[in-house]
Amino acid sequence: MTKSDKHYESIARQVGAANLLALRTSTGMSQSHFAKVIGLSERALRRYERGERELPLVTRIAIIQAFKIDPLASNQLAAELGFADIDISPCARSRTTKDEGFWKTMRRESQDLRKQHYSALGQILLKIRDNTYASATMYFAVKNIALSFGIPFGFEINGIDWMFVGSFILIALLFSSVVADLPLLKAAQYVLRSMKAHSTA
Repeated sequence: MTKSDKHYESIARQVGAANLLALRTSTGMSQSHFAKVIGLSERALRRYERGERELPLVTRIAIIQAFKIDPLASNQLAAELGFADIDISPCARSRTTKDEGFWKTMRRESQDLRKQHYSALGQILLKIRDNTYASATMYFAVKNIALSFGIPFGFEINGIDWMFVGSFILIALLFSSVVADLPLLKAAQYVLRSMKAHSTA
């Protein structure tokens, strides 16, 4: 085995360990619970999280099946190995297709996490919250645009648009819980990578 091979294996272990630990932390699971879900012993999981061993394919597949996330995703691994500018996707795709794939994947991951952590009733309540927040935000935005252009819009009683007031209150009350559910960091990283790719193209 060459020195480069050892270096690449070390990077693969480190990337896998960091992602595995981050994934387990994000789920809030203990090591014993997480290990059980992906079919490992707690001792083996600790070794993988410390980067002492490279994640075997069977463990990667178990993680993908359980959480819809690959802890050794090809693009991330390529970037860590210094091959960030090389397209290693199995087939050429248009930028539009990639964008749609990313957002659809992120939406599916969010739905999967909800199924894992919330009861059927909890999931229904979250959907109600999301729709309520979206409706309030839309009404608030349209009302502001109408006010800017002097266009009559809304449902005023005694000169006060109570729906506008109510939408502002709902946005303020639900903002923190909605944002907590959004993978903002992941989305921001993706947008920044897309902008960088655009600028270098």
